[in-house]
Amino acid sequence: MKYSLNKSDKLLLKSEFERLKEHGTRYASGDCVLSVSGSPDGRLRCGVICGKKFSKKAVVRNRARRLLWESFRLLKPKIAICHMVLIPRQPIKGRKQQEVQTSLQALLRKAGLTTD
Repeated sequence: MKYSLNKSDKLLLKSEFERLKEHGTRYASGDCVLSVSGSPDGRLRCGVICGKKFSKKAVVRNRARRLLWESFRLLKPKIAICHMVLIPRQPIKGRKQQEVQTSLQALLRKAGLTTD
């Protein structure tokens, strides 16, 4: 089955990220931090934040972002409607995509957002 990730699935505006920072509930695992809030537009949308504090090297930051986006894309049909922000943590640097996906799935289950 083919899952897609469209621009409309992403949080893009600063105000959306700040609303999640103010009103969101945070959950943490070894690989990432998940901030979740209700969806004012009735859609499942996600954002990924990875700043220079994570790593000075852009290639490392981009890989962490790609791992989280790919995990979100594959898990998207199982996630309840909400807005979420994912922030990678240092241990994600040594992980494979499947490990990150499993970790994200456990974090979503902990937050009560998965349908399975």
